[in-house]
Amino acid sequence: MTFVYLDTETTGLDPDRHEVWEIAYAVDGGPILSGVVAHSLRYADPTALAMNGYLDRGTVGVPSDVESICRSALEGATLVGANPAFDAAFLRARWGVAPWHYRMLDVEAYAMGALGWDVPKGLATIAEALAVGHGYDIPKPDHSAAGDVATLRACHLALAAIYRGETA
Repeated sequence: MTFVYLDTETTGLDPDRHEVWEIAYAVDGGPILSGVVAHSLRYADPTALAMNGYLDRGTVGVPSDVESICRSALEGATLVGANPAFDAAFLRARWGVAPWHYRMLDVEAYAMGALGWDVPKGLATIAEALAVGHGYDIPKPDHSAAGDVATLRACHLALAAIYRGETA
C-alpha cells in the first residue's frame, strides 16, 4: 500500500468558491515536494490568507509543476492527511476527479485510539502529545503545506509504532 502524505493551503474554506494555492506531498518515506500552484485571489478570504502566511511567504510568481506530479503520485494511493476530506474536496473540485484510493487515512481520527482520546484533536495537539507524552521527535506544524506534511508523516509513523506496541 502506498501512502501519500498531503497538505494543501487554500484561499478559504469553501472548495466551491476558494482555491488551492500551495500543495505539498510525500510518497511513503520519500522527500517532501511542494510548490505554489496556479490560483486566483478573486474570492479569497483574508483571514485564511493571514493564517496560512500567503502574503508573508512570497507566493507571487510562477507556479511549479508540483500539481501534476502530485496528481500522478495519488493514482490509487492512500491519501493521508489531517482532515483529508478537506484537501480531497479542494483537489476534487480542482481536478474533477479523485485519483486516490477511496479510503483515506485521517491522522486526527487515527490518533484517538493510540492516545486514549474520545474526540479527534488537531495536528498541533497530536504532535505535542506524541513529543511530550511519548518522546517522539515530531516537528511542530507551521501552516505551510510542506511543514504540515512533515508533521503529518511523523505523527502517522509514531502512531503506527504505538499501535504496534513500540516505544520511541
